[in-house]
Amino acid sequence: MNKLVKSKELMAAKRKYLFEATHYAEPLLERGEGSMVYDIDGNNYLDLNAGQFCLIFGHNYEPFNQVVRNQLAKICHTNTGTLTPEILKAAEDMAGIHGGDLHKTIFLSTGSEANECALRFAKAYTKRNGVLAFDRAYHGLTLASQGSTMGGQYALPIVPQTFSVKTPDKYHLDQLTAEEDLSRCMEDLESKFHQYGDTIAAVIMEPVIGAGGMLPIPKEYLKLVRELCSRYGVLLIFDECQCGFGRCGNWFVYQDIDVVPDMVTSAKAMGMGFAVSAVTFSEKVAEKLEHGLTHFSSHQNDPLAAAIVSFVIEEIREKDLLKSNAVKGKQLLSAIEEVCGATQLLENPRGVGLMCAFDINDRILTDYRNESARFLSAMQENGVLLQAVRQGRTFRLLPSYYITEQEIEKLKSACMESVKALG
Repeated sequence: MNKLVKSKELMAAKRKYLFEATHYAEPLLERGEGSMVYDIDGNNYLDLNAGQFCLIFGHNYEPFNQVVRNQLAKICHTNTGTLTPEILKAAEDMAGIHGGDLHKTIFLSTGSEANECALRFAKAYTKRNGVLAFDRAYHGLTLASQGSTMGGQYALPIVPQTFSVKTPDKYHLDQLTAEEDLSRCMEDLESKFHQYGDTIAAVIMEPVIGAGGMLPIPKEYLKLVRELCSRYGVLLIFDECQCGFGRCGNWFVYQDIDVVPDMVTSAKAMGMGFAVSAVTFSEKVAEKLEHGLTHFSSHQNDPLAAAIVSFVIEEIREKDLLKSNAVKGKQLLSAIEEVCGATQLLENPRGVGLMCAFDINDRILTDYRNESARFLSAMQENGVLLQAVRQGRTFRLLPSYYITEQEIEKLKSACMESVKALG
């Protein structure tokens, strides 16, 4: 069992100065190495979310550190009206991994900012204000992006003309892909377009739902979205901030489903822990908007960000990580399937590449939130850091692309021990 004497003492002494925007785990982390992190008490933990899904090559990855040092010694930041060779190369690299008509990119800082930018340009392109999104989507916490997150229920003030499409009430993978459920979702979508189509500027969606349940959207549904958007003159934005940049086994999920959006937003993995995001536009959209609507941001097209993006793309290519992620994803899914098969407490193992999840069985628990918190605490004591979404119902795993078989075994063992601790 991990001891947290120093962490608790320091937290008690200094916590009063920190604005607590969320619940914080007890360990105070001091350093990281690969998939492991170490707290100030000397305990170590397997980090199964690679920071916040960003450190795809693990903590303290020396080749990445060297790229940052080299760029810092040259130039790391410019004004928004000045470019560097690094930006031009990164834009070309982005066009290379997208391919086809998606080959115009602007670099920003966070996924929220990228989605905000995409929505802004979509409204300018269509001269409309409506946005269509899933009722349990997550697209960020800035005003427009939060208006498209969880049905906009937490966005203040309320963003007008943001429409939600209902996703299934129960987040079981077999139910999401069941014919009758899929048919209901598609009918709901068509009714929204029939009712609001001439006021909708954009549909924004994650091809693999993240915080809303860690679920892939069926191809039939996505193809219908594309067809309806084209029919009604609506722009389709794929938010691949979580699922993109190789995590699911291809550069982007849309490349596996034969559905090409008008814009793609990227973040997290592309920056290896550095705050960088991107919006990539189709040629059709770009040629209408360029030189007409300007966009300014303090960290727009930064050379340091660009150098990092190019490094990440090169590393994924050179190490053949797209193929590796597909293989390791199957190993990770197999491990959580084994865990779920051994207990009634955990269920619904699922995943696409290295984007996996499982649920707590809330049907057999009177207080699933408390049991979920106890499970996460037990996992921490067993040396594994996990995150939960959906008010504790779903545990998500988005590890480093270099996670090892031994580390996957550690996850499995920790889960088994943690279930026992719950009794």
